Amino acid sequence: MFPLNTAPIHIWHRIASHGVESARLAALGFLPAEPVRVLRRSWWRRGALVVQVGNATFALRDSEAAQIGVERDPT
Repeated sequence: MFPLNTAPIHIWHRIASHGVESARLAALGFLPAEPVRVLRRSWWRRGALVVQVGNATFALRDSEAAQIGVERDPT
């Protein structure tokens, strides 16, 4: 398991867990076993990420993405 903010771009992963403080993320659909992938990263080091979870697209801060644990999707 590794944080979403370190995941490679355009590769599907599954959400394994998320931080205790991320009720907002869970309300948006970042739930365990949901498919997720990083679509784009900001060009600066700790900038925002554009991610797709299911069919929805979101922009997340690097600190928010760091709370989401992902695993490589085996399919």
